[in-house]
Formats: sequence, C-alpha cells, structure tokens
Amino acid sequence: MSAVTAHTVRVQRLYRQSLKCLLNWCVHRDLFIVESLKLRADFEANRTKNDARVIEKLVSGGEAKLQEFAHPDAYTHPTDYGGTKYMRYVNNSAGYKESVTAIPPYFT
Repeated sequence: MSAVTAHTVRVQRLYRQSLKCLLNWCVHRDLFIVESLKLRADFEANRTKNDARVIEKLVSGGEAKLQEFAHPDAYTHPTDYGGTKYMRYVNNSAGYKESVTAIPPYFT
C-alpha cells in the first residue's frame, strides 16, 4: 500500500469516526447536520496539504481530539455487537414480509 493510499484511508477513517462521535453528541438531526458541515469544512480546509510531516501532525491531532471528545455512553445499534439484540433470531411470525425483517447483507 503506498503512502498516499495509506494516508487517504487513515483520513477517511478519521472522518467517519468523527461523524459517528458527533452523532452521539448531537441527538437532533438538524443540529447534527449543522455540526457535520462544520466538521467537513475543517477537513476540506486541509485537503491541499502536501508536506508529509504537516499531514501526520494534523491527522494525529485529529485522532487525539477524537479520543478527547469520545462519548462516555456511545449509541449502539441494537443488532450490532454490544446491542440488546445482537446474535438473536429475528422472529418473522409477526406477519411482516421477509424483505422487511431480513438482516441487511452488510451485517452478515
């Protein structure tokens, strides 16, 4: 994996984790959208940086800031690991169509 690709993947993961962390703090969708646009603007402001040392410093600072703002009681989907319905059988006897109760392929 080249350095550019590794850097790109690292920034993408940081952005995605930052959005998930932000969603834990901003419960209302309208507030989340406003704050996510500010977050995106922060990432876009540093998009044109080319110096590897500056990039490493920015990404490391972003990861540290993410750890600092981690929510103590983060939201967990019920069907995800740690959720209340993790590894439980989805009962289809309620009369719902199979397409409604089917587990999405990205969870399998």
